[in-house]
Amino acid sequence: MYPRHLAYDWDNVGLQVGTLNKPVKKILVTLDVTKDVVREATDLKADLILSHHPLIFQPISSVQFETPKGWIIQELVKKDIALYSMHTNFDVADGGMNDRLSERLGLRDTKLLDEELGIGRYGRINPMPMPEFISYVKKQLEVTHVRLIGNMNKTVEIVGISGGSGSQHMHQAKKRGCDVYITGDVTYHNALDAIMMGYTIIDVGHNVEKIFIPSIIDDIRKEFPYLDIAASTVDTNPYQEK
Repeated sequence: MYPRHLAYDWDNVGLQVGTLNKPVKKILVTLDVTKDVVREATDLKADLILSHHPLIFQPISSVQFETPKGWIIQELVKKDIALYSMHTNFDVADGGMNDRLSERLGLRDTKLLDEELGIGRYGRINPMPMPEFISYVKKQLEVTHVRLIGNMNKTVEIVGISGGSGSQHMHQAKKRGCDVYITGDVTYHNALDAIMMGYTIIDVGHNVEKIFIPSIIDDIRKEFPYLDIAASTVDTNPYQEK
């Protein structure tokens, strides 16, 4: 469903730590791999962790157990827990990240947002004022806060969306006629660019990709109903809202 060849060149997907040449009985699914997630997998006696964000993005020259990443690798090896990641291959695939987010928002007639990069979706909703739409987004995507860049006084009907850090696709969203573009991790300078373009963006944060967890669990249960699959209960969002 989410073949590795769909991943971007800069990405590192697939097996991160361990071996796939062993029986799998229990799986833990998570957005990120942190120390607490590894402890959770150990307590559950999981054989495999499936994560969205890879633990290892770039080649590493050493594994130092005193570092957070080194500790995680050491624990995974000691506990014989394999780690497998599906990142941009899940994002761009049909039925992947952006299709799941579009479904949550009830977008109709969805199409590919950025054809060159093969990512993002856009579609229609019943027209509603921006304040009402923001409340709707928060409810449907299960976030308590969003950041608005641009015009609050407008009606929303055509919506673009790209999970994760998708600032670079805002130009495509504007070309597609989207009234608003939803993504995460919009930087200060990209926000200024959007203002000067006269464009509106809702930054829902990177953690909105937590939709990966129930999506993958549903996929696996359909194919392998006999496996024991658990959703991580660890909140890996590094930001605290005060």
